[in-house]
Amino acid sequence: MLETIKNIGFYQMLVGLLLILGTVFSVYPPDLFVFKIGARFAVQFMFLCLFLGFFFLFLRSTNLMFLSFIACALMCIFLKGSFNDTELMAFYPKPNGEPDFKVAHFNVGSTSESPPSMIETILATDADIISIQELTLDWNMFLKGGLRNQYPYSESVVRLDFRGLAIYSKYPLTQVDTFHFEDTPNIYGTVQLDSNYEDVFFIYSNTEPPVSTTAYHKIRQHLSQVADIAKKIDAPLLTLGAYNVVPWSQELKSFRTTAKLCNGRRDFTPGLTASSGTLLQVPTDHILHSRKLECIDFKPLSDTGGDYVGVIGQFQYKPSYAKGAIQ
Repeated sequence: MLETIKNIGFYQMLVGLLLILGTVFSVYPPDLFVFKIGARFAVQFMFLCLFLGFFFLFLRSTNLMFLSFIACALMCIFLKGSFNDTELMAFYPKPNGEPDFKVAHFNVGSTSESPPSMIETILATDADIISIQELTLDWNMFLKGGLRNQYPYSESVVRLDFRGLAIYSKYPLTQVDTFHFEDTPNIYGTVQLDSNYEDVFFIYSNTEPPVSTTAYHKIRQHLSQVADIAKKIDAPLLTLGAYNVVPWSQELKSFRTTAKLCNGRRDFTPGLTASSGTLLQVPTDHILHSRKLECIDFKPLSDTGGDYVGVIGQFQYKPSYAKGAIQ
């Protein structure tokens, strides 16, 4: 039966066309909602192409085997450019002896854990700066009490909807303020991690959930507003939050280019570990950094029940950015 299937011309043409269209629309999705949603699963499509390549190898369907492996290779090249910045070359930065710090982002609205358990998860990361998404009145009360000793510096915007957010820090927030995109609050400011080095500037934003073409338009506008602020900052900079777009999306690529930011995320493998989420999980939480900083570690976070709740990155200053150094 397999011999019969692999020799059907229409079958081969249809599968080949689907592989070609899947690759093209993953790399260059039209500005339509259905294609935008489909392109979010480019990593899953890459693994599917790899699986199909071995499947057609088993069937000895040479043409489809080569087409599947070529599609997989093209997706690898495309996705690699979304995670690995060219300045990092073939190697990730290593600890260089300069001050380093950890930054974590949590969505407390996505966990089924009790507040005390979630606070334990947050404290276990030992992050120096923490951003909180979907901050409600109840969560604000629990977090204020549970994080006060380890994180004495904070700024919160409490909301009844999903737009509430907060920043907690072990180190002084030397400047902190908020701005809005339409009805969505954002927190920005500076944190003094080391008195001999420049303060780190941060911009924390959570965009609209991508539920329609209009929502994608608002995401682009929101990120454009953040980029306009970021590109004017001549200091070590982090932008972070739930941007609700994937690293290979045109929205995030355009944002990174305009703001001149590097991606802290190294890679993404859906569903293979508890912290990676389900097989349909996509990476929409981001911590981006300016070229005055380097990312030496980045990974997803899970709560005590194994559910995905956010991301954490470890960053360090580049050697030339101590106070008074020639830049």
